[in-house]
Amino acid sequence: MPTGQRIHAYITIPKDCLPLVMELVNRLGGMMTDTSGQSSMPMPETERGGKMLQALRLRAGMTQKALAEAIGLPQSHISEFEKNRRAVPYKHAQKLAVLLHSIPSHFMMPKAETIAAMNEAGEKNGLIYDTAEDMYKDLGI
Repeated sequence: MPTGQRIHAYITIPKDCLPLVMELVNRLGGMMTDTSGQSSMPMPETERGGKMLQALRLRAGMTQKALAEAIGLPQSHISEFEKNRRAVPYKHAQKLAVLLHSIPSHFMMPKAETIAAMNEAGEKNGLIYDTAEDMYKDLGI
């Protein structure tokens, strides 16, 4: 299987299932690393967008400057996005998603005010969102 068609995934399973899962992954042509001795906490939502942007930019082999030029922004904005010092507007998240083969929601997190405004606008159509994920799903992002 070409490496372009592979994905890295982290899963949590009962310890006694590890041999079975390893065998299945190997039969499917995958590779698996046992990290049972390591514990990692989920990334805080406030850090996710910037880290995702940086990781995808590096995976694409792009500099901040090249990425900024590609979407028509100053390089300093990309730096601020990656450090989570500036929110990524949706119009820029769309461009980043296309360039980095991703989805806009990887780079942005709506504020509570945004979700409230979306709910207010959607009340007429029965579209109320309890979470950002519900909103993303309905918007197709």
